[in-house]
Amino acid sequence: MTASTAGAMAGLIMAAKVHFNQMKYPIMKKRDRGVAECIYQNEVNKIEVTEKYEKSIMPESGYMTDEEYEAKSRAKSKHDIKLTEADMPKDSNMVYVPQKTFKLVKYNDPVGSPELSLPRKLNFDRQINAQGIISGDKTMLVYPAVYYYAEKDCTSCDLFLIKLDPSLSDTEKAMRANIIQRVEEPLISTDKDIETKFIFRTLTPIDFSNDNKKLVVKEKVGHRHDGIWKTDLWVYDFETNKALKIPQIRDAIINYWAEKEGLDFDENRWDIYPMGFDSNDDNRVIVCAYAYTGDVPKFLGTWSIDVNGNNSKLEDLDGVSVSVSVVGYRLAEDSVKEPAEVEFEARQAKELEKIQNKQAKKQEKFDNKIKKLEYERTINQMDMETMLKIRERKETLKLNKKNKKSHNGATE
Repeated sequence: MTASTAGAMAGLIMAAKVHFNQMKYPIMKKRDRGVAECIYQNEVNKIEVTEKYEKSIMPESGYMTDEEYEAKSRAKSKHDIKLTEADMPKDSNMVYVPQKTFKLVKYNDPVGSPELSLPRKLNFDRQINAQGIISGDKTMLVYPAVYYYAEKDCTSCDLFLIKLDPSLSDTEKAMRANIIQRVEEPLISTDKDIETKFIFRTLTPIDFSNDNKKLVVKEKVGHRHDGIWKTDLWVYDFETNKALKIPQIRDAIINYWAEKEGLDFDENRWDIYPMGFDSNDDNRVIVCAYAYTGDVPKFLGTWSIDVNGNNSKLEDLDGVSVSVSVVGYRLAEDSVKEPAEVEFEARQAKELEKIQNKQAKKQEKFDNKIKKLEYERTINQMDMETMLKIRERKETLKLNKKNKKSHNGATE
């Protein structure tokens, strides 16, 4: 049925309803056109009120106009979509299924250990979201999104931020974090150039500073068949919302060893390993460096540099531990719930569902009763106002008739 046909049918139905309802006023309708029009308009308004009432007590999809359906069918942006938690099926007679529990553990422990691996499924999914790091104050989560480009067999990466729900427990904050809640613009992005085959670029968050205002990140650049070429150091500042790449630390290490032992790093493979922030100074980042000149990697020292890329400093050359802060958290498996606990929770959920359903039905019945009373009051008020208008019309007609007689008598 076309829109025009549907409109015509609706008009015929409305006219039939009005004609039927007008039959209770046949005498009034014949006596005066003004009365008939008043009755007609009242019946039209009453039909509209009745349809609105009937619509309010029916399911939304059961009584919807084309305009309403089209309005609800319009596309929504991800910011307009409100996620609701999926209801898991529960039954007191359910077969026990092991349910894992989770907890928050330190992310950068041991220091410098966070690594981003690229599973084989990346080649098929074309994108993976790696495990994130939660800030020390549990207000935000930062995670890497890795993209795979099959035509060149290479990857790139973005680092995104998700603000956590403060109303939840610490563990629930992490478990319910969803990418649809992330800030649109990435904090840091790698080069998206995919002209060179087999190149991979990844971003791995290392740790937050003690005040949670900065984040140290490492970017790995390499070749799928040749290994890692180099690691670059990044620092993101949440106060200025700016990311700073710090290549100066690599230059300082190269210059030091060139002067000390005449090493030419262009002919030898070496790399840095960001460890985190200095536990005594949030404005300095600690890195270790190694050269791969033989069977055993050569330790090139523990170095530090400030968050602005200045004042590179050799902290230690003998492998002595340097104090590094461990601030952020990650989500990890804790244990498995016992069968009795799961079954007890299922029975509780079933009883709670019964109570909630009963309360919902009771509330719905009460709401419908209120709607009916309001509808009846509106209809009665409309009829009363119409009768008052008819009475006023009749009084006006009588007065006009009387005045006419008086005028005719005076004329004679």
